[in-house]
Amino acid sequence: MAIINEENARIAKQLSSFSDYVEGSATASYNAQCAEAAAILEQVKPKCATADQRERAEWLYSRYCAVLAEAINRENEIGTRCPSVLICGPANFPVRKKEKQVAAWDANRENFRKADHYLQMLKRAHTLAVKSDDPEALDYLRAKLDQLQTAHQTMKDANAYYRKHKTLDGCPGVTAKERAWLENDHVFNGGSPLALYGCPYPAYALQNSNASIKRAKDRIAKLEAAKAAQPVEDEHDGYTYRENAEAMRVQFQFDGKPDDETRALLKRNGFRWAPSLGVWQRQLNDNGKYAAHRVMEVLDGQQ
Repeated sequence: MAIINEENARIAKQLSSFSDYVEGSATASYNAQCAEAAAILEQVKPKCATADQRERAEWLYSRYCAVLAEAINRENEIGTRCPSVLICGPANFPVRKKEKQVAAWDANRENFRKADHYLQMLKRAHTLAVKSDDPEALDYLRAKLDQLQTAHQTMKDANAYYRKHKTLDGCPGVTAKERAWLENDHVFNGGSPLALYGCPYPAYALQNSNASIKRAKDRIAKLEAAKAAQPVEDEHDGYTYRENAEAMRVQFQFDGKPDDETRALLKRNGFRWAPSLGVWQRQLNDNGKYAAHRVMEVLDGQQ
C-alpha cells in the first residue's frame, strides 16, 4: 500500500478545524479502506473461473489502493493552501486563494471517483473477462507483462545463483514457500524438484514463462494497433459505417429508424442498439468487421 503524507494531513486539519489532529489518523483511515477492499478481493478470488480473472482482481485491488492514496494525499495537500475563514477570521481573508482551493478540491473529486470505479470493478471481477473493448485492458495487460518479465528474470537469476553456489541459501527472489517446495523430498518419487532437475527452474518452466510473455506482448500489440488505427468512416445510401477505435466499436448510424428487416439483419450479426449514441454497434475486432461487411453487402444490394 502507498504512504499517506501525515504532515499535510495534520496541517490541513489545523487550517480547517479547532480540534486537534490525531496523529496517524489519516493513515489509519486509508489502511481501513484498503483492508475492506482486501476483504472483497478474498471473497471474489474463489469465484473467479480463470487465472486472468484472479489476476485482474488483484490488479484492481492494487489500483484502488494506489489511486485512493493519491486522492487522499492530494486532498490534504490542497487543504494546506488556505485556512478556513473560521480559523483566520474574515478580515483580509484571501478570497481568490480560497476560490482556487475550492476549485482544486472539486477537480480532485475525479480521483476519488476513479478509486471508487476500481472498487466497484473489483466487486464484480469474477464476472468480467479481459476484453479488448475494455478501456483499461491495456493498463492491466502491461502490468501483467511486467510481472511475467520480472518472474522470468527471477527464475534465470535463481538458476545462475544455484549453479554458482550449489545452494539456495541467500538466493534473492526465491520465497520461503517456493524454497520449501523445491527442497521437499516428497514432491516426486525421485526426490525433490531441485534434486530431480538439478536447478530451481528447469528448461520447461522457462519455456512456459517465455510463451506467456509472448502471448501478453502479442495481445498488447494487437490492442495498441487497434487503438492507433486511423478512424474509418464510410457514407452509404441511408447510413454511415464507422470503425470507432476510441470506443473499440464498429458502428452503423442510419439517417432514420431502420425498418424491421434491417434491424433483424443487424441483430443476427451481433449488433445492438445504443440509444445514448444513436448507433448500432458491436466490438471492434476481426469478427466485428467481418459481420459489418456482411451487413453492408445486404444493405447495398450486393446479396
